Amino acid sequence: MWSIVTDRAKRDGGWDADQFFASGRATIDELWRVADGLGLPAHRRRALDLGCGLGRLTRALAVHVDAVLGLDISPSMIEQAQRLHAAGQVPAGQVPAGQVPAGQGVTFAVHDADDLRGHPDGSFDVVCCLLVLQHLPSVQAIEGHLGELVRVLAPGGLLMLQLTTALPPPVQPRGLRARLRLRTRLGTLLRAAGVGPAVLARVLGWRPPMPMTAMPDERARAVLAASGARVAWACPRDLGGGERDCIYLVTR
Repeated sequence: MWSIVTDRAKRDGGWDADQFFASGRATIDELWRVADGLGLPAHRRRALDLGCGLGRLTRALAVHVDAVLGLDISPSMIEQAQRLHAAGQVPAGQVPAGQVPAGQGVTFAVHDADDLRGHPDGSFDVVCCLLVLQHLPSVQAIEGHLGELVRVLAPGGLLMLQLTTALPPPVQPRGLRARLRLRTRLGTLLRAAGVGPAVLARVLGWRPPMPMTAMPDERARAVLAASGARVAWACPRDLGGGERDCIYLVTR
């Protein structure tokens, strides 16, 4: 959960599952309120949550649309998403107001391609991709995904998108920080050799690296426009320390 929502106070198992999924509902409900004021989306049949992780946003989207598909590159994330979702299932008569029965219209699947070729043009009324694309290795990779997200979005549809737009310059580690970097590199090599993450965390204090890639706002808007989309609303945010991002509501 912490790898999905990296709240410093929640590291090392600090997330409570109910709080974790409630944070997803709060995010989606707020964005939906803004989108509704813009008259989006035109239809509410199918939604896609790309980079769904444990389904934090996937399940929240199910309140607003008929069916949601959550895709993630990690088989272990999808396995846990299915398990957590099944554990939360309750009969329709016991569902709190404003929610849907867990399991209704929600599907999870492993996404092992570099594009969305398995999905036809305009096949989703809502597409969600939050806290995902900054982990791709290059700006070019982000551009390719933006084009695919727009391609599968139906006319009059809603794309909920978040991009990191600026990052602080990298700091070269020295002294103790350099030794810690060596430990990180060693842990990464051992992980690639098949040593389990729990063993590495316990023995080396290893944490997997979390690379970040930024795409400036101007470039993001140009790529979206070239793909046939328009930004209906944007919320730039200063995250401190030289890091900035922007949440976009996009349509076509």
